[in-house]
Amino acid sequence: MPVEGDDYGRTALRLLEIAKTRLNAPVAVVHRVVHGGNISGAPVEITPEIVARLEEVTPLAPLHQPANLAPVTAISAERPDVRQLACFDTSFHETIPEVARRLPLPESAGGGRLRRYGFHGLSHASAARRLAAEGLRRMVVLHLGGGSSVTAIDEGESIDTTMSATPLAGPMMTTRSGSIDPGALIWLLRDGHDLDQLERMLWSDSGLKGVSGISNDLRDLIGHGSPDAALAVDMYCADLVRHVGAMAARLGGMDGLVFTGGAGAGQPLIRERVAEAFRWSGVVVDPQANRIIDEQSVSDTGSRISASESAVPIWVLPVDEETQMAIETEHAREESP
Repeated sequence: MPVEGDDYGRTALRLLEIAKTRLNAPVAVVHRVVHGGNISGAPVEITPEIVARLEEVTPLAPLHQPANLAPVTAISAERPDVRQLACFDTSFHETIPEVARRLPLPESAGGGRLRRYGFHGLSHASAARRLAAEGLRRMVVLHLGGGSSVTAIDEGESIDTTMSATPLAGPMMTTRSGSIDPGALIWLLRDGHDLDQLERMLWSDSGLKGVSGISNDLRDLIGHGSPDAALAVDMYCADLVRHVGAMAARLGGMDGLVFTGGAGAGQPLIRERVAEAFRWSGVVVDPQANRIIDEQSVSDTGSRISASESAVPIWVLPVDEETQMAIETEHAREESP
């Protein structure tokens, strides 16, 4: 259902009414929450204390957290009888070791809140689960959408990922800058930008949109014909290659290369460029198989686009965070006393 303007709370209440007519009384409402902060473990029961802790990390996810929490607040106010649970995009990355989790800052910086949390965890976990039967021990998974992240998965567990304390880090994205020299940010502040301007620039006016000056949508930029559009696409692909290489190195090699998310499943050119950059490591894409796969044609169970001679299988998966949330919630329910 489309959101009514920015009123996520009202939309959630409407969905709850629809669910009531079709499913009788819903057992619970499960929310995807982008930033779980230091809350760990299985899907958690949402209480006022949990909401307060999630609000504390809103500055680390300003585009996402308010929209994630608005339905929680609305349902709590209008339907306090309905049980609410939260699944966090950060939970899958709790297995990242300290060597990758710790930021190279003084321990006192950020009051203990600044570390590599990682995001898109539900998407990455879904990819690992759906491809488990393929025996791909070392997978590099690219979630490419409005935000982009690359995760190194070893035997089903995240060991490193490109997003960090916020969903702003990692490769260049559609409107987000991705990781850039922190010294450049200091210079911008000293050059007259205030914090609000800088935040807006990094989250909403950079990436594909900022470089091209045309659009934040790859569909508009690919084949556009202007030098700035071509440069934006080239930079996007080059940055993905840089981060895929880093994650592959963390794994000591790749047994699988996986694309998911709206752009991951929908943009054959991006997949081809990234895969071709790793031909030296035995990654070979099948051009015909890749060309015909988009968001509409990709199989629910995944579509393989690697050539027969490829030493590394290449998969395309439709993003399916909702099923992952349902599975995690059911597991938590079964394990609860």
